[in-house]
Amino acid sequence: MSLTILAADDLQNLEMRACNQLGADTLMKRAGLAAAELIEERLTAMGDGRRVTVLCGPGNNGGDGLACACELREKGFDVNVVLPGGKRPTSALALAQLERWTSKGGFCYDDPYMTEKADCVVDALFGMGLSKPITGDCLDAVLWFNERHALKVAIDLPSGLNPNTGNWIGSYPGCRTDITLALLCVKPGLYMREGADAAGEIVLNELDVSVPLTSMSVLGTDEIEHVLRPRINNCNKTDFGRVAVIGGTDGYIGASILASRAALISGAGLVTLECQAAAQNAPCVDMLYPEIKYATKPVTPEDFKAVVVGCGLGRDEKAKARLVELLECKTALILDADALDIIAEDVKLQDIILTRRYPTVLTPHEGEAARLLRRDVKEVVADRVAACRELAVQTGAIVVLKGAGTVISMRSSRTWINPTGSAALATAGSGDVLAGMIGAMFAQGFDMVEAVLAAVYFHGLAAEGYEAGFTASDIAPNAMALIAEERASYKQW
Repeated sequence: MSLTILAADDLQNLEMRACNQLGADTLMKRAGLAAAELIEERLTAMGDGRRVTVLCGPGNNGGDGLACACELREKGFDVNVVLPGGKRPTSALALAQLERWTSKGGFCYDDPYMTEKADCVVDALFGMGLSKPITGDCLDAVLWFNERHALKVAIDLPSGLNPNTGNWIGSYPGCRTDITLALLCVKPGLYMREGADAAGEIVLNELDVSVPLTSMSVLGTDEIEHVLRPRINNCNKTDFGRVAVIGGTDGYIGASILASRAALISGAGLVTLECQAAAQNAPCVDMLYPEIKYATKPVTPEDFKAVVVGCGLGRDEKAKARLVELLECKTALILDADALDIIAEDVKLQDIILTRRYPTVLTPHEGEAARLLRRDVKEVVADRVAACRELAVQTGAIVVLKGAGTVISMRSSRTWINPTGSAALATAGSGDVLAGMIGAMFAQGFDMVEAVLAAVYFHGLAAEGYEAGFTASDIAPNAMALIAEERASYKQW
């Protein structure tokens, strides 16, 4: 299921409305109870004891932690509360929870190193309420937290993490958790950059508040339900479309082969490879997948439902001339790798893309996106969502900004963040496979947006659970096996 993401201002407004309707401290109490119930559930399942230490900061996130400590104590847990440096909360709501804690005999430590060994440690230091690097006693508390051999839980957001970008605030890493209990909505930073490792498992609790839909969400299978429907039996190969892959210059033939194989495996009815290598170097058949046709002359793009361009295309004048021809064609284009760099060097080509009346998809990594936007890559990394949206507006294309927490944006600024994937995707040819999968999904008759979302989602899912020994060639077969499982369990209501 897709999950709504709210911008910081929208989230603040939602919190204010909820507090006005429900009472000032209702959300804090609900957050504390939700955290306590999650910790109780996980520690019980692990059989790892009932000692919990909660790190509480000066703001409302610290108040959530204090509310959690109160709830855990009522459940019979042995709970320690730490106020780093002995600093009392500055938030009135958090102070009320501190009074609730101390009125029942609760004690507050100044230094987490003075507490006894815990089975679970809770990060309620800053959450969303951080705008500058963590320093002093709180930084010491972060270091203590990361050193613990215990279940690590963050309330709302790992402290030190930028909620929008997934980058650490400052030069020191913040809290790295096993579980992040996201409150009201998930934050994009939980899925991107350092957040992809720091957040651990993400558990959402909306605190019984109605969260409005927005233009940004976490990608879920409900967005790609048409792809997950089983095929009808009365069909033939032409029903599933023709895909052309154009690329594979000398030295980079493998990239085009990977894209072609991915398109074939992902369900395209017919796949043709137009290889740009010199005749004496270009293969005439794929012995592993002889079903792929090798063109003996330039293909006519209008003969195909989708054309994948750029995988090993090269960047010389011949490659550019072929790309210019293709940008003028009346069929869908998936532009990857070398095609993106050629476009980045010529603003006129970007103008052609903007005026195209046929579906166009760009699949840059951060470096390629930076070149297309004429910026330093650090600026793209600093805010991947903003960069992806800007590139979509600039080109009119659907943009897939690859990386940890791949971002997909349309010209309208409708945006998704993909939650699937692993470090196994950091391997040569992974992007070529994704481009081929997108082409195949669209060729089969799915809407281009759904085709892109499905390809990105299952491309990532196919790599989960793998590290060494996983190659780009493994992605498409794994992805289609996962899709087959979904289709086998599909029910038409």
